[in-house]
Amino acid sequence: MPKRKRVLVAMSGGVDSSVTAYLLTQQGYDCVGVTMLLHDGADAAGTAGACGSSRDADDAARVAHDLGFPHQVVDMRATFERNVVEKFVRTYEDGRTPNPCIDCNRYLKFGTLLDYALEQGCDFVATGHYARIGRRQAAEGAPGAWTLEKSIDAAKDQSYVLYSLTQERLAHVLLPLGALRKDRDVRRIAAEQGFSSASKPDSQGICFVPNNDFATYIERREKRALPEGDILNTAGEVIGRHTGALRYTIGQRRGLGVAAAHPLYVCGIDVHANTVTLGDVDDLMASSLVADDWIWSAPAADMEPAVRTAGSAGLPVTAKIRYHQPDQLARARFADPSRGVAGGVRLDFETPQRGIAPGQAVVIYDGDVVLGGGTVCA
Repeated sequence: MPKRKRVLVAMSGGVDSSVTAYLLTQQGYDCVGVTMLLHDGADAAGTAGACGSSRDADDAARVAHDLGFPHQVVDMRATFERNVVEKFVRTYEDGRTPNPCIDCNRYLKFGTLLDYALEQGCDFVATGHYARIGRRQAAEGAPGAWTLEKSIDAAKDQSYVLYSLTQERLAHVLLPLGALRKDRDVRRIAAEQGFSSASKPDSQGICFVPNNDFATYIERREKRALPEGDILNTAGEVIGRHTGALRYTIGQRRGLGVAAAHPLYVCGIDVHANTVTLGDVDDLMASSLVADDWIWSAPAADMEPAVRTAGSAGLPVTAKIRYHQPDQLARARFADPSRGVAGGVRLDFETPQRGIAPGQAVVIYDGDVVLGGGTVCA
């Protein structure tokens, strides 16, 4: 009788990871549950649906016990602090827009936790993300490439935040929920199994930032108030004062503290000059971007030659610069290294995009398949 494949199930205590664990036990996997202790923020703030707190571990342990497999808590607070929280703060302080969920997936769930799973003799790590993993057929029976694909449930698709899953990592990841719909399937299964998480709210906002107030969080963490500064128009004229440039994000319209006869939007943040620039909606539009820290989810050995072959015309792709943004037609080519972005990718959009902000992620697709992604730098 063949040995059952062993899976380390990342369990947050929520409905998605609970149903993930249930499905894997039904599929015959040998499961062990793990909850990552990431921070104490959710306990202190009482944030419903937040992940990574000690409260989650209790909920996850009950599910693991009911399903008949062991559960443990792994303290990853130091790793989370270094790779997610510290980067989040420094990115904002540099005037860019971070995405801590992407960093958590990259460095924690499919980084440190995946390494831990393999060290413990597990074949896979599984999570409750809404995305699919497939494998393309190769010629002459050779192993085909792994594919990271969008979820069946378009409203819950999380492929955007998973682009850091390379071929090596995809080979050791299971995502059982990718073929299910949350409200129709996942919550129903949870209710049928009597999981208390069946009606538990989804995670909202940034798990370690109370009330999603990142500016106040940074002030308390750094033990200093954000400095006041000038609000400018696109001509460089002072039109108001702000109470901290970090309180603003590119594209923001509300809460600007400036009265105007027509809508104004944040179109520039200069943390070194400590200024915020407001403009019209047209000032937010851009037809291209450059991304660095690029990661190929599709095989790099295939993608890099394809981009080079496409030349200055660019490789036809679709792209997202925000989590739930509809796919945008674009062409990808390698960025000009003479401009200081060695290994970066330039995207030229068929339609100008609104509010492209340095620091945010951009992910490119071929249909439902994630090709790769990076961080906007220009």
